[in-house]
Amino acid sequence: MLNPELKKGDTVICYHMEDEWNSVPPGTKGTVTGKSSLFGDIQYSVNWENGSTLALISSCDAWKLDKERVDEQDGSNEVFMRNIDVFSYFKMKFFKNYLLKLRECSAVNMFQAAPFLYMGKDRMELEFRYHRTDNEICDEVLDMANIAQAEMISGVIRYLEDNGKEVELSSINRFIPRFATKVLENYMHLV
Repeated sequence: MLNPELKKGDTVICYHMEDEWNSVPPGTKGTVTGKSSLFGDIQYSVNWENGSTLALISSCDAWKLDKERVDEQDGSNEVFMRNIDVFSYFKMKFFKNYLLKLRECSAVNMFQAAPFLYMGKDRMELEFRYHRTDNEICDEVLDMANIAQAEMISGVIRYLEDNGKEVELSSINRFIPRFATKVLENYMHLV
């Protein structure tokens, strides 16, 4: 599980820290030394293996408990490390909540949910009518659909800019399905 509650003495693995200038790269292990609240977010003080003492912040960073036996069995580390760029360019906390609602709605098999991350509200309404899905949870998903679409587009644009690629419609359309699949794959390993 990503971002579990931590206690002093827990060993964690950093998957993503919000600021790119930080000194804690993905995959770094650390030991929790304390817990506090900062503007409504939980902040964990950590002594990292590389000597850094940057804290983890619940609203923007990503971590897992270091349980090597579990990680070796479920393959989550490999999936997250392969898709680590998703944490840098996309709001995984938002997408996790969105995909959980989509699952509750029962409009689609979750293995086929990637297009629902970028198709937008109008197209989703047609899908929901086709599948005869009409309930309160589906209404919540529809309310979030345009936000999900905008977040996917923004994340792809950030990726293209950071990697020196031209930001044009054809590039965005080519990369959105790729990143939607990566976001979905990470979600599958989060729940």
